[in-house]
Amino acid sequence: MRIGFDVTALYVAQAGIFYYDYNLIRTLLELDRDNAYLLLDYAPIHGGYNDPVELRALGDTSAAITHVSGLRHRRLARLSGMQRPVLWSLAHFIDRTLFRLWQSLAESVMHRRLAPLLADVDVFHSSEVLLWRQPGALNVTTIYDLTCILFPEYHTPETLALQRAKHRFAQQEADVVIAISEATKRDIVTHLRIPENKIRVVYAGVSSHYRPFTDNAVLRQTLSAFHLTPNEYLLHVGTLEPRKNLRRLVEAYALLVKEAPAPVPELVLAGAGGWNYQEILTLIKGLELQERVRCIGRVPAEVLPALYSGARVFVYPSLYEGFGLPPLEAMACGTPVITSNTSSLPEVVGDAGIMVSPTDVTALAEAMAGLLFDPDRCQTLREAGLRRAAQFSWKRAAQEILSIYQRGE
Repeated sequence: MRIGFDVTALYVAQAGIFYYDYNLIRTLLELDRDNAYLLLDYAPIHGGYNDPVELRALGDTSAAITHVSGLRHRRLARLSGMQRPVLWSLAHFIDRTLFRLWQSLAESVMHRRLAPLLADVDVFHSSEVLLWRQPGALNVTTIYDLTCILFPEYHTPETLALQRAKHRFAQQEADVVIAISEATKRDIVTHLRIPENKIRVVYAGVSSHYRPFTDNAVLRQTLSAFHLTPNEYLLHVGTLEPRKNLRRLVEAYALLVKEAPAPVPELVLAGAGGWNYQEILTLIKGLELQERVRCIGRVPAEVLPALYSGARVFVYPSLYEGFGLPPLEAMACGTPVITSNTSSLPEVVGDAGIMVSPTDVTALAEAMAGLLFDPDRCQTLREAGLRRAAQFSWKRAAQEILSIYQRGE
């Protein structure tokens, strides 16, 4: 077979979507020697502003990334020089007037570039941003979550519009829809009305470099770059955005500090600042926790295993997750996990972590206290977490995807 896989979104995606698609593609290329792969990047969509090092590594494989040029749909109102009120109004008027013409031209150019390139593929797996149906091929797409429907208030208008287009594509054009958890599958059936027999669940895996550190000297040296000491901090990993429920996490931590019978380790928030992340910074300052809650920014993937391994407890009270990679990674590193009892998170954690309602600040504080001051319980969860994490692998995910490609259903 000749398999086309769109990697365009990997030039703009962050966090979970990036690592799901990247690890899936990487593992497919490692395992599958029988089929030919075309990795497609339709560059006009992202403009070439990012160049992830991981994708440069993919480009060194036998399935080098094919970069396709075309017409980029530009909006005058987004240019920095057009942000003054009068100029912005004029630019916005021009954008509205020319929108359909630009869209028609862009789609025409895209069709002329992509149609001959993909003419002989047997499978085409589209992304978040390139919604392309290839006639004569098995058309597959992945839906990671339905937060734009369930929590529209946590997204920008641009993201909502992008996801509405993606949902229409999944409903009308895709032959197979991949869901990354049973919870996401249920949401797709309920909210998008896509037939259940059209949906396949393929869980994420956990990369092999997520494992407990056995060399304490190396662990200490790695953490020293962040001014951290092993076993002396609580950890959250994820984009700083409202959906991650960080407001309630910080409120629960403040309650824990106030009522705990002994000193409480600092809380470390690792992750890039997302939409409306200033809200959490304002809360930390308002609660006078600047010296106890630290935001250390996005951490390189190669450093994350040390960050997980050194944490006393990993806390992840997200309101909703399509899968939830960070709790799985934390368990693989032998770190006790507290997470939410909603969406896909119970599927990921099983009985190997503590789950609470993400809206119950008191329950979250009590869960943190229960682990901080109960070393036996922590050890039980460490062992259970390692067993649980071993059940998820990218090899299994790639084999399941390949089976879908081969069966054509």
